[in-house]
Amino acid sequence: MTTLPPAPVRRRALLGAGMLGLLTACGTAAARSSGTGRPARPAAEIDPDTAVRLRELRATEALAARYDAALAAAHPATAARLRPLRSQLAAQLTAFGQSQVTPATPATSSATAPAPAPTAAAPTTAALAAAEAATAQGRGADLLAASPALARLIAAVAAGGAQHAVLLGGSAPAAVPLPVGGALTGAALTALQAALAAENAAVYGYGVIGAQLGGADRNRAGAALVAHQARGGLLQQRISAAAATPAAAAPGYELPFPVTGPAAAVRLAALLEERLAAVYANGVQATTGPLRTALASALQGSAVAALAWGGVGSAFPGLPERGAPH
Repeated sequence: MTTLPPAPVRRRALLGAGMLGLLTACGTAAARSSGTGRPARPAAEIDPDTAVRLRELRATEALAARYDAALAAAHPATAARLRPLRSQLAAQLTAFGQSQVTPATPATSSATAPAPAPTAAAPTTAALAAAEAATAQGRGADLLAASPALARLIAAVAAGGAQHAVLLGGSAPAAVPLPVGGALTGAALTALQAALAAENAAVYGYGVIGAQLGGADRNRAGAALVAHQARGGLLQQRISAAAATPAAAAPGYELPFPVTGPAAAVRLAALLEERLAAVYANGVQATTGPLRTALASALQGSAVAALAWGGVGSAFPGLPERGAPH
């Protein structure tokens, strides 16, 4: 029997990601002398993530301003729905360094949803949902430009935005498929193998879950099982295209707790999706380009799927070290 994979440990799972960071952080510009005798270089040369982080901060600030405008005019019942989401945005603002960034630093971002003008009507929940989805989609450019660790954070924040959009009655951004063909770095291959192993465990888990449920919940579990089988099949194809052997599913898995009724089945389903989100977040850190985009999309898919099983949303889906469920 094989134990269902625990929430991944980033350091152990992504040893190769550090090498990617070292390569992308190297610069070639010559240092210029400052009046103090110390080398003076533009901030972007010292930390290429500075501009990316600032753009993400501005995008999140714009969302927060929309929530503040909506809360100022909201009915108490609506305000009760919005406050937890606004609190999660506050955590994201802190993660992007709100108190550490100089406001005068110029930056623009396609991720930014413009804040409403002071005289504009308060945003509706539908407008907030659309802004969350658009901002999550717009974070994709910075996802590709960021260093591995920052990309992981951006992907998690985008997944949180997708959750917010759904919780507010909207739709998450459309799924992005895995790119086909081509060689894989060692870190990328390790990430895809880990994702495949997690998908295989999820398929087994949903088989157990469906047997404990009835009606609409059973149908939902069946659909999830099929979806995870399909995702696992695509991962197998991508790994095989890189001339590697896909990880085989275990004949059986040890469940994290007994599943003997509907409540435990629902709890297991939420846990499976949360742990899959963590695996895909680690995959984002280990990859670049279109493959990073696809794994970030898979992270969003698992984060949103967790909501169907009683999840309440998170500021950072897939990042257990930041308090995400796992």
